[in-house]
Order: sequence, then structure tokens, then C-alpha cells
Amino acid sequence: MSLPSRPNDAVALFEHLAQWGEVSAYEAEDLGAGPWVSVFENAGALEAVQDEHGRPVAWHLTPPFVHLVECDAQQAGRRLCFSVPEYRAYLLSILVEGLVDAGRAGMTVELEEWTKGDLAPLLAELNAFLGPLEGVERLVDFTPAELEARMADLSERSRPFAAWDSYALGHSVRPKELFAFALRRFGPACVTLPVAVETAAVLRPLPLNREDGFGLGSASNPQPWNAQRFGVLSGAPIVDARGQRMFDEDSPKEVLLEHLRDAVVEHPFYAAVIHLGICAWRSPASAMSTVELYVPASGGLHDVSVLVGSRGVGRVAELLGDLVRAQGYAPFGLVDGQVSDELMGNLLRNLLELRILRHQDELLVLDDDYQSSLMAARLRTVFRPGKELQKRMVEKLALRASEGGAA
Repeated sequence: MSLPSRPNDAVALFEHLAQWGEVSAYEAEDLGAGPWVSVFENAGALEAVQDEHGRPVAWHLTPPFVHLVECDAQQAGRRLCFSVPEYRAYLLSILVEGLVDAGRAGMTVELEEWTKGDLAPLLAELNAFLGPLEGVERLVDFTPAELEARMADLSERSRPFAAWDSYALGHSVRPKELFAFALRRFGPACVTLPVAVETAAVLRPLPLNREDGFGLGSASNPQPWNAQRFGVLSGAPIVDARGQRMFDEDSPKEVLLEHLRDAVVEHPFYAAVIHLGICAWRSPASAMSTVELYVPASGGLHDVSVLVGSRGVGRVAELLGDLVRAQGYAPFGLVDGQVSDELMGNLLRNLLELRILRHQDELLVLDDDYQSSLMAARLRTVFRPGKELQKRMVEKLALRASEGGAA
């Protein structure tokens, strides 16, 4: 297929995917990234989501690539470029030529180090590439001029990849001189990481509270954080995949608030905390162990912890990964297995701003109006569907408390 010539033209797309893991059709158009989306879909790095008419409305990172939401935009962009079959084959040809040169020069120690280290993830591909080239005569038996001519004639070298090399390898010189750069950048980027089969969820700061310097005035405008997502859940969807608001834009502010209250429950990280709040409300009158969300006087909001049966379980930030998994999602963006203080604080401040939670002395509890809505408007959408999840969460937390709480 035809390839765009300059990866630098896709930097905005790389930044978007590293942040949100998914791009809608209208976002791709706004980013001027349509051709690149097709390239990465063909490479298996993006998967299309289609509407009822079979038209693509969004593309999300596929399971082998969803870990890119834990990379910076530069790393994500390089790895996406390395996934493109035509560019990947070109880089393999560079590595093969460099390895043959090293073999001819008797660099056995270096070859062993490379094949056990940086090139280990690529050994099968390198061998598959090398096989057809060594029909009758081994490449190491070619003269330097013969080898260079043989490699230059490969179809893999026929495309102009200078701009790709400049972006992905950091240098743009003739292929024979790129071996060291391909060795350092290409090989290590191809390490196979664990693949999650569950839908991914990643926590990002959402601009919903005044304490973080935001207001709700522009919250209804289409933005990445409020767009509908399918394969990587990352925000509070109040705008659909076509960029249309899911409510009347002339609705009063309170209607927007209600939509946001419903939208955040669709985010597994937010849902975990909301259901903990529901557990805390339900537990005194039910058979489940009592649950409390405790804010220590000496700490910040991000230090809120969970008590089950009056026993400490751990900070919510340390527990959220497991509570997201309990919902059937794969959490991404954790640092050493927990949510960062900045993101934890933003999440809780947003729930307070949306009046889903409120302070009650040293505790966080459900806001009275939100609590009332669980027996009315949200009875069938939040309360009843969440009861089994709440039971699993409390059982998991009670077990952890019995074992001494968070490690």
C-alpha cells in the first residue's frame, strides 16, 4: 500500500493515542491523520469500530499495542512506525546487512551480545528474512561490494524512508550506515509485552473541578476527555463518536451535571470509587461488612483509605487496580501498581464537584441527592446492576483486610 512520507506529520496523532488510546473518525479528520490511521490499522496496531452501517467511527489500539498509553508520544510514535510491515522489512534488511558485516569481521563476542540482548525479540524475523537470501551462497562469503549491491537491490530498499529514519531512528543516512541506530532503537522496541484480553481502562486527569482550575462552562464542547470510547476507556463520554453531544446543548447546567454524573460511572476507575461509596451507604443496613472511605487528618485527599469492618485495607490509590480488574477491565497507567497522587486527587475532587461524594467529618460519603437518585432515576442503571460488583469488591477487600491490608 502507499505510505505517507513524513511521520512528523503524524505527531499530533501519536500524542493523542499515547494519551487516550483511541481516536474517533472526527478526531482523526481534525488531526489530519486519516492516511496514518489506515496505515496503522493495516499494520494491526489499530482496530476499527464500525457503526450499524459498517462505517468506521473510531479506531483503538489493539491488545498488543494498548501498552502505548504508558509510553510518551515519541516512544508510541516510534513503535507504531516499527509495526508497519514495509518499514519493518526495510529495518530488518539493515540489521541483516550489519550482522553479516560483523560476522565477516569476526565480531563473535558482539554478535552473541546483540542476539541475546537488543535483537532477541527479532531473531525469528531475522532468520526468516535471511533464509531466502542465502540460496546457494552464504552472505558472509560475498565481497563487501557484492553484499552492498545485493542488499541495495532488495525490494525492501525500494521505498524512500529517509523521513521515517529521521523520526524513528533519530538519523537519516544511507541504509548501510543505520545499523547502530536500528540496533539501539528498533530491537528493544519490539519486546513482546503481556497482552490483556480485557477491554483497557486508563485514568487521565479530567477537567471537572474548580480546585484544579477548571469549570463546567466548556465541558459540553467535543474534547478528547468527553468523547465516547469503545476499546480504551479513558474519559467521561457525553459526546458520541461522531462529535455530537448526547444531550440538547441548550439544556440548563443541571442537565449537563446529570449527564456527567452518569458518564463518569462508565469509567472503570471512577466506577470503582462510586461503588465503594454505595457500599459504605448500603453496608450498615445489609449483610455485607461495613465499608468506610476515610480521609486522614494528616494527609491529603489522595490519601483516602478504605476501612472494612473497621479494619484498614489500604489507600484507595493502592486498591484501584484490583477494583478495576474486578469489573472485568485491564487497568493501565498505574505507577508501581497504584494510582499517582495527582490522578487520585483529581478523581476525588471531580466526584466531590459533581456532588456524587461529599465530606462528612473525616469520611467521604455519598452526596444526599445522588444517594436518593439510586432509588429513582439510577435504580436500573447504577444501583441494581452494581450490587453483584459491590459484593465482589467487599469480599475482596475483606479478605485483604484479614491478611493485614495493603502491602
